[in-house]
Amino acid sequence: MEGGLTRYISTRGEAPTLGFCDVMLTGLARDGGLYVPESWPQLSPDTIAGFFGRPYWEVAVEVIGPFVAGELSEADLGRMANEAYATFRHPAVVPLNQIGPHQFLLELFHGPTLAFKDVAMQLISRLMDYVLAKR
Repeated sequence: MEGGLTRYISTRGEAPTLGFCDVMLTGLARDGGLYVPESWPQLSPDTIAGFFGRPYWEVAVEVIGPFVAGELSEADLGRMANEAYATFRHPAVVPLNQIGPHQFLLELFHGPTLAFKDVAMQLISRLMDYVLAKR
């Protein structure tokens, strides 16, 4: 994960700028806004093309990495992502199936509770544990 500390600002512009770990524990900004990155990381077309055939957790690390830059190491994020998605019942984690011409279906029900929320929550819970342990 390259770059410096990723900073987050409120969509309403009246709350302090925070880093990733503080945003994880804060939720909504004090001014009622949502925290978003001060600048949005970009993935090149070549990077995206390189995701083909790779394990879901590895892709997650590359996509999420720039959003946690400066606060989580790639090794820590990789360990958490690998643990989070190892609990899924399908080897592809969220398989993408073509069901017709130009029609695809992404299966989001292979997590431990069989609900779409597992895709996010399995990793978020580990990120929260990590942030709390650092405090």
